[in-house]
Formats: sequence, C-alpha cells, structure tokens
Amino acid sequence: MVKSKRPFVLLPLLAGCYNYAPVTPASVPVGSEVRATISGAASDRVAPIIGRFNQRVLTGAVVENNSGSMVLQIQSGAIQNTGEMVVPLFQRVPLDQNDFIQLETRRLDKVRTTVMIGAIGAAVGVATFAALQGHGGASGDPDNGGGGGNPINRIPILKFRF
Repeated sequence: MVKSKRPFVLLPLLAGCYNYAPVTPASVPVGSEVRATISGAASDRVAPIIGRFNQRVLTGAVVENNSGSMVLQIQSGAIQNTGEMVVPLFQRVPLDQNDFIQLETRRLDKVRTTVMIGAIGAAVGVATFAALQGHGGASGDPDNGGGGGNPINRIPILKFRF
C-alpha cells in the first residue's frame, strides 16, 4: 500500500523558529514546554528514571508545578507498536526547585518564522518561474533558431506562454 505524501507538502508552513527565554520555576504554567539545565546531583538522582547517565539538560512538558517543585514529562525513547507505527515513550521526572541551574520556556519567534516562510515562498516562486521558462537559450530550441537536438517540451497554460 502506498501512503500519501501530501502532509509533507505542508510541512514548511508548519515549521517555525523558536527561541528560549529564561523563567523562574514557580512562574511556569502547567503544560508549557521547557528546557531545564539541572545540577549534577539531580542528574545522578534522575538517571535511573530516564535511563541515561550524566544528562544535564532535560526538555519536556510541565505536568505539575508546586511553587517551583515540578514534574517534567520527557521523551525517553520509542518502541514499535505495529509494523508501521512507532510510539514514543515518556517518563515523568520529579525535580525540586534547588535542582535547577537554568529553566527556559520555548517561544515562537514571529520575525524569524515570517522570514523563513517568505524565503521558502520566494524559492518556490523562482523555481516555478524557471521551470515554466524552460531556460530558453538551449541550442535545440526551435524558437531560438537552434538547429537539431531535442525540442524543449513546454506546457501550455491557458494558451499563454510564460
């Protein structure tokens, strides 16, 4: 069975540029995506939970926040559920307020995202224009007086030639 590739066409429109802004642990709302840099002692304490040693940076969602002591849900791996589907595995990691060296939230950078989408749109426009032009200077092009060779096949669009 062949799967449709249409969702991948919209992928550039869903992509965005993000930046991280520092926050205090007590002010982070539940459900926020955060990147936490933790102390060495905290890393040693959570290593059996996440299955990785010396992991100083944790990225995940805040599940609970009790005045700075929080529970993060981080991805710890993935398993194959069926022949075609991979299911991510998550672990919940408890952290105290003293465990954090730095805590940052992820925010969408509107300016960089707009520039990126504009650049992708311009590249698609230039590529479309170049494909429709057919690079008319080929020696085999009968319209340019070139002799021999294979003619360039042009696609008529509403009887106009672009």
